[in-house]
Amino acid sequence: MHRESDTHGPREDEAMKAELQGMLKGNRPSRAEEWRDPEPPADDDYPAPPFDQEREDESPES
Repeated sequence: MHRESDTHGPREDEAMKAELQGMLKGNRPSRAEEWRDPEPPADDDYPAPPFDQEREDESPES
């Protein structure tokens, strides 16, 4: 089945799949430059509450 909405061909699909293998299968960051990696959370940071829970210091709006 041929679709007219394809933006790239099978060759580019394979190239994109190969580029993603490091991110999908690796157990370490896939960036070459360490400065591009996201900064880990600080040791003294409290974990954020889930979105569906209210914070203790907030009162419900009335």
